[in-house]
Amino acid sequence: MYLNSFLPFTTLSDRAESKGIQEESYVLSQDTGMSGFFEYTVLDGIEINYSSLSVTEETSFEAKSAEKCIEMHFSLSGKFMAKSEFLQKPVEITQLQHNLFSMPSDLSTNLIFQVAKQPVVKFDILFDQAYFEQILNEECVVHRSLLNKINRNEMMLGDRNYLNISPLMLSVLSDIMACKRKGYFKRLYLEAKVMELFLLQTELLQERQTGKGSDYSLKFSEDIDKLYYVKELIDQEPETEHSLASLSRLAGLNVFKLKNGFKSIFGDTVFGYINELKMAKAKTMLLEEKKQVNEVAYLLGYNSPNNFSTAFKRKYGINPGKLKF
Repeated sequence: MYLNSFLPFTTLSDRAESKGIQEESYVLSQDTGMSGFFEYTVLDGIEINYSSLSVTEETSFEAKSAEKCIEMHFSLSGKFMAKSEFLQKPVEITQLQHNLFSMPSDLSTNLIFQVAKQPVVKFDILFDQAYFEQILNEECVVHRSLLNKINRNEMMLGDRNYLNISPLMLSVLSDIMACKRKGYFKRLYLEAKVMELFLLQTELLQERQTGKGSDYSLKFSEDIDKLYYVKELIDQEPETEHSLASLSRLAGLNVFKLKNGFKSIFGDTVFGYINELKMAKAKTMLLEEKKQVNEVAYLLGYNSPNNFSTAFKRKYGINPGKLKF
């Protein structure tokens, strides 16, 4: 969809094709007011557009969808504005945001890029209608609504607000960007990762639709900065005995904002996130660093090896002592 709008201003830099996968890379001409690249990958029923654009002067492009589809959008860096007849007002899409929506055929969207220090880096993953009908869950409110809209050739946002990309989503997107596989193996890998992203988006959107998600909304950018600071503290020392009270004090947030804001942005509770980091670190220590179970338990701050073994088995389904051997 978006690639066709930029093609007149690009140069093909690389191309590869094998059974079930087509890949093309393009470099953008600098006389457009932007510089950067597009990577375009087509699988059966799936189109992946990955782009990085540095804006040197305000620029706008008219993006037109040739066929109706379902789109997963992920903005990783920078920001831009989108205007169309289906949107009640212009939508500003900023870094680390995502959404899922239906795209009618022949929809024209005006994309406006303003000068900024950060490049606009984004993923657009498109499903054609036949493929979406194969993977949708008929019990999912969001999927049913999207299918109804695409059948009527209308646009619908999975959520009226763009949502924050979770660490799990970011990890999957990083895996896609770092993929070095070729041909058949790359196709299988990308299909699996796209389905993982679709799962993560669907779970989050369904939670919000059914009212099970957090009602907390981050109204101030300084709150978001403070929550990222908390995450940074945890990332640096997951083995430290963190408490909500101490983290709140260090970040300058109250406990309510910390608990609800952290889950809203990162898709997990504070202690759930800490446990994920500890388990990943434990696996590395056991398999790669060849440390003993008792030593790993001590280094990760567990009161006893038994407590560590219980947590490890709950996560991976295997006793850590058996994992080593």
